[in-house]
This record gives sequence, structure tokens and C-alpha cells, in this order.
Amino acid sequence: MCADARIAGVLELLGLGDEATVRAFPPTPTPWASTYSIAAGGTRRVARLIELQFAEEGVVPTEFKAARFLGDHRIGPLVEHADPATGVLVMDEIDGAPGARPLPLWQALSLARVLRELHALDMGGEPRLHVNKEIAATAAVAELVAKIPGLAVYGEASERFDTLRDALGRLGVAERLCHNDLNRGNVLFDGMRAWLIDFDHLGLGDPLYDVANAMLSLGIDAALREQFLEAYFDRPADANEAARLELLACLVLLRYGLSALSLVPVHLHERLGTWTPEMLGDPFDFTRREQEEVGWLVFRLSLSFIHAGLARLDADPATRAAETLGLLGARVGGPA
Repeated sequence: MCADARIAGVLELLGLGDEATVRAFPPTPTPWASTYSIAAGGTRRVARLIELQFAEEGVVPTEFKAARFLGDHRIGPLVEHADPATGVLVMDEIDGAPGARPLPLWQALSLARVLRELHALDMGGEPRLHVNKEIAATAAVAELVAKIPGLAVYGEASERFDTLRDALGRLGVAERLCHNDLNRGNVLFDGMRAWLIDFDHLGLGDPLYDVANAMLSLGIDAALREQFLEAYFDRPADANEAARLELLACLVLLRYGLSALSLVPVHLHERLGTWTPEMLGDPFDFTRREQEEVGWLVFRLSLSFIHAGLARLDADPATRAAETLGLLGARVGGPA
């Protein structure tokens, strides 16, 4: 069913006619969903339409269950309608915007409290939406590396990612419900508090992955770090937690880099081996350069994530963190 037909169905469901204003959100490089803002009578809603041909069995019901569950707990927007069979999700629209980068103190503290609330929830079941996405990205990256010699750095990054993930997994940290994709666009502030949106990567995991992700993507720097972590833990972070955060930050960077490469459109693949170091920049700066198509921006960001992740993993703080956690034997924090 095309998006236009489903939007017409949403308007009918909501009892809205010609008075409704429908606006598409800017397209993203991910092919599996499109999002629309629907405004009428002073009320704004968001319709998220999943392209079901890209969704594996069980994924959409889990995402929609998560959206309703987290809306009911005031972590995300309230859900008004969720139909996994047609891939239609209708929610309140948060009257807010992404925060500045770096975040002001009040926004950082609000986000810390929201993450603490999220990680205390039990949705039931074994949600792991992020795992299938990681598997698909790894397979796509391996195929590209095999075809394009200039992408050899991604082969190294994929191996280091797997090694680091597996080593951290052996620490036996209790898994909690995690968002797993806290890029700047998925955290909104309405003037009073933080809200989380887009739960298609939601799943059980180390809760400090979300914390490390937020600190990186939202620019929670050294000046805010201690206060942010104390708001999250309700106490200062201990040495093991600080070490986990350092290594999880490396994992976040590598995961975004691998995932982004898998999203580069096929028509750009023949150009991927032509990248140069001059393309590298801040991996969390999503600004498009003049006349740059979205797909090339995604590749440029992917390169920046990969190189930032490998450099951080080989730096002294990661080596010390691996030593603190007893993980030095697996080439986690630099050469063994």
C-alpha cells in the first residue's frame, strides 16, 4: 500500500478531512519507514509508516509495542493508533526540538533522568531489534569490503567491533531495556524535559551503551560529564563503570560507522574506494555540504565514525579501561 493511501487512511481514522495539514519529515537514508506530521485543530500528530517489505517477521509488532509501552510511561510520545499489519503508527507530536550540541546543563540532566527511567522498565519478552540490524549491516559491509579494496579499513573495524562487543558481553552486566540509537534527532526537548523517539533499534543490552551514545552524540563533554553521570546513577560513577563507558563509546562509534556504510545507495558503490582523508570530520555533524547528495553524506559520516572509533580504541584511555576490566588479552584497547 503506498504512503499516500495509508495517509488518507490515517486521516479517516482520526476523523480529519481537508482541514488537516500533512507534512512529510525530511527523508532519511533508511528505506524502511517514512514519517509525516499531521496538524488539525491545534493538535499535531506524527504518522510513522513502515515499508513492510523491508521488515522481518515480528519486528514491526515489537517496535509498535515498544512505542506504546514507552508512551504510556512518558519516555516517548503517547500512541493513538498502532497497526502492525499495515505498518501504521500514529502518535502525539512532541512540541520540541533536538537540543544544542553540546547540551546545556538542564537538558543533560533531564536526559540522564529519562535514561535512568527507561533502564528501570521491564517491557516483557526479549526485544532485540538492534541485533538483526547489526547482523544485516555486518553482512552488507563484508560484501562491500570483498569487492572494493579501498574499504579495507571497514574489515578491520568489523573485526575490532566483534572482538570488543564479545569481550564486553563476557563481563556479565545485567541487561536492561535500551534505546540503542540515541543520535541527536532521536532526543527532543520541549522546554521542560527530554523525550525519546524512534524505537526501531530497541532491545535488551548494557544500559551504559545508551549513556555512552548520548554523551557522544549530544556533546556531553568533560564539563558536564560528572553531573550527567551523577544524575543518571544518583551517585558518582565508579571505576568499572567509567571503564565500561570508555569502551562502549568505541563500540558506539564503530557500530554507527558500519551501519552507515550498509545504508549507502547502490548507485554510489563504485565511488566508495575513492575516499580521501580530507573527507573525515566530526561524525556527529550531519550537515550536508553544497550539492552533496544524502547517500554521499552517509558515506562521509560512516568514514568519520569508523576512523574515530578505531583511533579511540587504540588510545591510552581505552587501553587503561580494558586493563581495569581485565580485557587486555583480546586486542580491545590497542595492540596486544
